[in-house]
Amino acid sequence: MRHRIHQHIFFILCLLLAFLLPVFPKLLPAVIFLLMVNWVVSGIYVTTIPKLFREKWRILTLSFASLYILYVIGMLYSTDYVYGWFDLEVKLSLLVFPLIFATSDPGIFNHFRTKLFFGFFIGGCMTGSLVLFGHSLIVNERWGVPDAFYYTNLSWYFHSSYLAMYYTFGVGITLYYLANDFFKKSIYKSITLSIVILYLEALIFLLSSKAGLIMLVTTEILFIILLIFRKEGYLQIIFFTMMMGIVFIGFSRIFPYAFKRISKADSMVSSLHSIQTNPNDGTVARMEIWKVSIGLVGQHFIFGVGTGDVKDALMDAYRQQNLYPVFKKNLNAHNQYLQTFITLGVIGLGLLVALLWIPVYRSLRKGSYIYTLLLLIFSINILFESMLETQAGVVFYAFFNAFFFSQCTYANDHTHLAE
Repeated sequence: MRHRIHQHIFFILCLLLAFLLPVFPKLLPAVIFLLMVNWVVSGIYVTTIPKLFREKWRILTLSFASLYILYVIGMLYSTDYVYGWFDLEVKLSLLVFPLIFATSDPGIFNHFRTKLFFGFFIGGCMTGSLVLFGHSLIVNERWGVPDAFYYTNLSWYFHSSYLAMYYTFGVGITLYYLANDFFKKSIYKSITLSIVILYLEALIFLLSSKAGLIMLVTTEILFIILLIFRKEGYLQIIFFTMMMGIVFIGFSRIFPYAFKRISKADSMVSSLHSIQTNPNDGTVARMEIWKVSIGLVGQHFIFGVGTGDVKDALMDAYRQQNLYPVFKKNLNAHNQYLQTFITLGVIGLGLLVALLWIPVYRSLRKGSYIYTLLLLIFSINILFESMLETQAGVVFYAFFNAFFFSQCTYANDHTHLAE
């Protein structure tokens, strides 16, 4: 009975975490703390930790904590301990979620509960967007802010790229459930799911994140490829391809702001304008930051500069290159691969890539499209943002990855994740 109560608490807290992620991320640390307390009080680890080496799925799930351990090791050759401990605190989810899911009962998430879990995340996306719309409406009416419903004015207390990543993942989940037994679904269900997809896609266009739009296209292409491999029938494949194409073209006409940002970024890069003359252009800033980051990689190739010293190394390099607009904003490498390379060297980069792409192969073998989508969305997004340097990125990846991986690997037949 006591064990069952803790299982219910664990499930409810997972639902709450999935819901709050795109709504109010400041509450996430409190929910994670409650998850840890419930795990400790439940005592389930007393029986499951001895099983780590007997049940392969458990030790494989726990292996994702190896990246966090490497960051801890990186403290041994750091000098800035203040920043280093802060960074370890931000990244703590990389340790917590693999540990909890590896030593918990994966049977908690049956078919119904998994669908409910996804529903809470998508519900969070919808709820959070209404809060953002309300804020933009107030800002527009009171102060007449131009483009109040676009880009950073819309995303408010979120980074637009992170929010677009959440919504893209929501689109992928909903697309999958819409396609399953498409011709057998009731009209009501099909219309409801279609409205959710259209709404989330419209939000991505309004956010005008370049990475978000790239990932939206990638998600839709991946979805069509999935239909082909599953041999869903030419009629269904043609229908979805046409509908997604029409919607994308339609939204690009209705919301031209997004493509203006892309064309502006392209012209900036093509003309090779310096950040000194375009200090507010994000694309130009990224290009300059990446040049500096690649230089640091060459200087600290094997072990990196250490967990605590990465920020100081970047700031010193910005000063040396006279990149004062970047220096004043205290920007990171804006590419997680480069950020990890600078911090932990080629060993850290190799581990990060392995932890992202080996599960891609496993998820494809298991037929878990949603897990594959999660990994691809995150892998591509971290080309443009250092998402493991912020809570919004760390929690999204660590939580969903530990959930999916543990479910995909603990038994040979967990089809509810792919259905």
